[in-house]
Amino acid sequence: MPLWITLTKDRLKLMNFFSLILFTLIFFTNLSFADQHKTKFKDIKGYKNQFISMAYKKTNRLKEVKKSDGFPVYEGKTSIQVTVNREDAGCGKGKAKITQIQCDGRGNRSRQEIHLGDLKLKNKEHIYEYAVYFDESYESLQKGAVVIIGQMHTDNKAKGCHSCCHFWAQDFKYKGEHYYSWVSKAAYSSEPVIIGKVEDLKGKWTHLKFHILWKLDETGRAIIYKNNKVIADLKNIKTLADTCTGGYMKFGIYRHRTIGYWNSDWESLPDQRVYLDSIVFRKPKKEEKFKNQ
Repeated sequence: MPLWITLTKDRLKLMNFFSLILFTLIFFTNLSFADQHKTKFKDIKGYKNQFISMAYKKTNRLKEVKKSDGFPVYEGKTSIQVTVNREDAGCGKGKAKITQIQCDGRGNRSRQEIHLGDLKLKNKEHIYEYAVYFDESYESLQKGAVVIIGQMHTDNKAKGCHSCCHFWAQDFKYKGEHYYSWVSKAAYSSEPVIIGKVEDLKGKWTHLKFHILWKLDETGRAIIYKNNKVIADLKNIKTLADTCTGGYMKFGIYRHRTIGYWNSDWESLPDQRVYLDSIVFRKPKKEEKFKNQ
């Protein structure tokens, strides 16, 4: 066989190989970032990587708004407006079909969140802060639905790490009332930490700070602050869910279990809006660190 034919065949094989690699990279890149868009907000301090997570329609309802335009701002000149509309859930009006795999939870959930970069958590001590403002028009969900506004999501990389989150702050019905509460997935025995009734939080800013010592065993600790006052000091608790050792913070609106609306009363599913400001991740100062840890 002539040498030039051999070279041509080898070159074609090589070209096909690299074409396959290029196609795979493009496909999985698009798959991975189908619901995430890079963005930057000036008020977010301490995070290097930021993404927007949203429903498959890719409608970005997060925007930076100005105090000078009449929007609520906790400090500085801007805040982040977060809105989730009825149409953000599923594929549109009516019952979802199982074959419609693009639906976000087939009508069971929708979101507009800032996804902040991955963190190694095991044995670390961190402080997370943010201010939240429930719009006067905000209406809590019914029919067993839950709205999460702030969560430390697991990275699901460790063997045996199956839980979605280490902790989250949510609007849910508790003992007959809708409360905004801090909930730990890891500390199963702990009651929700009540931040306040949602109705009482509307139309004003609430500053929250979570001081966490991340532990896989019951040597962890979590202090919850509301407007610079301690509302809970949870000692000797497991703060990392399952065997999970990493995670990432998400801020915004994530609503799930909305299937009750989807299947029966779609038109009554309300739009929701909150504002976020002064989002901070940091290590505690020397004088803030937990003693004897």
